Amino acid sequence: MYTEPSIVSELKRRIKERGRITFEEFMDMALYHPEYGYYTSKKARIGKEGDYYTSSDVHRVFGVCIMRQIEEMNLILSHSPLNVVEVGAGKGLLCADILLSAKEKSPTLFNDLKYFIVEKSPDFIERQKRHIEELGLMDKVSWVPEIKEGLSENIGIVLSNELIDAFPVHKVRYSNGLWNEIYVTLENGILTEKEDSISDQRLTDFLTGLEGSFDDGYTTEVNFKAIDWIKDVGKSLQKGFIITIDYGYPRKELYSAERNRGTLMCYFKHQASEDPYLNIGEQDITTHIDFTSLAEAGKSAGLEVAGFTDQSYFLMGCGIEEEFQPLSAPPLDKGGAGGGEAFINNITLKKLLLPGGMGSIFKVLIQHKGMERPRLRGFSFRDMAKYL
Repeated sequence: MYTEPSIVSELKRRIKERGRITFEEFMDMALYHPEYGYYTSKKARIGKEGDYYTSSDVHRVFGVCIMRQIEEMNLILSHSPLNVVEVGAGKGLLCADILLSAKEKSPTLFNDLKYFIVEKSPDFIERQKRHIEELGLMDKVSWVPEIKEGLSENIGIVLSNELIDAFPVHKVRYSNGLWNEIYVTLENGILTEKEDSISDQRLTDFLTGLEGSFDDGYTTEVNFKAIDWIKDVGKSLQKGFIITIDYGYPRKELYSAERNRGTLMCYFKHQASEDPYLNIGEQDITTHIDFTSLAEAGKSAGLEVAGFTDQSYFLMGCGIEEEFQPLSAPPLDKGGAGGGEAFINNITLKKLLLPGGMGSIFKVLIQHKGMERPRLRGFSFRDMAKYL
């Protein structure tokens, strides 16, 4: 006998009360409902047993490269302690890899570093603490409810990796020369979409400002939560850096004619779909980031763009080539990686770099405040900031 999931019942109850809800509200409930949301329930989400992988799941060298960029930032800031605040730390892998690589390769940075995690999910907090404790790093890590509580004298580094893509978005469609918003309503007891007029002036203003011509049926998303988030982070920072790693494009590319279906994707047990009404509360829902909006919104909070590039170029700038191992390496029993182990290591590293894959889909945006624009090693191969 079919039992309707609690999150679906809750959505239907709210829609019956109001007649309809925006897609943004639907996505917010599906992902972040306090009891039944995808990110708040106790469910394996990341890695082989979950629904998707992050770069930190692929290879620890991702954290090594981030550490090297933080090491350079530490010299620029000249502030002790150096506080790094990671927002949405998943299983804690990136935090651990940054700290372990600093301990091994940069003792000065390791001694200076204080790491803070801001995390909404109680389940993730539990997983993070367990992982960090197993590695003996608990004295270096603290959990705080707000970013500003992790910044010493409002100075430091704020880091996010695949965070903003899961912020709830407005969904819109161009029809008969006008932009309409897509709402979620009920039809014969089933969740369904309905087009109607835009819900607020802010959304109208944004859509009116988009360049280019749009054909009837053009569908896309607008992420105001990301804009508000970067403004809040910028206001909490007096001096320092914000590192944003996520998949997305500059605005002109994101809202181009070829993306006439939008970028919304859902992930359930490593299977992708475009239907957010399947497996509600059990699947991830994401959209690509408008990095131009992040740059513009940050500017209003005193943030300037230090650099913007593909993940592959960023990792190369941060010395990923040093982590490739020679295939003629000595075997494990003689202190080496061994040819077979080295081959596997190198193939795994390439996943982070390959064009058309993680290397080009993921972008790195670094914004700075309280200093002249610094020359950062992560952008030494290619800086695409001019395209924002």
